[in-house]
Amino acid sequence: MINSMTTNDRKNNPFSGGLRTEFQLHKSQLTIFNGILNKICDYSEYKLACYIDDTIDKQQKLILIALLHDYKIGHVAIAWKQGRPVWIKVVKG
Repeated sequence: MINSMTTNDRKNNPFSGGLRTEFQLHKSQLTIFNGILNKICDYSEYKLACYIDDTIDKQQKLILIALLHDYKIGHVAIAWKQGRPVWIKVVKG
């Protein structure tokens, strides 16, 4: 699994909403996995797909599907905060 580290906010208070995983790029964007991509389970991809399946709201589901697409092609990095995906755009130079 790729996305297994956690961080906390500066106060180290898990109840403040700061507990989240590290931002992670999709496995296909990480050169260390060249040649073994089919053996690696990208936990964020799997978890996001499950989250999409469990989402009832159609508009939210469409946004999450677009997020999964952007994650797979390396346009965003995903972290998980309190069980929900958060993301940042990735600028390639």
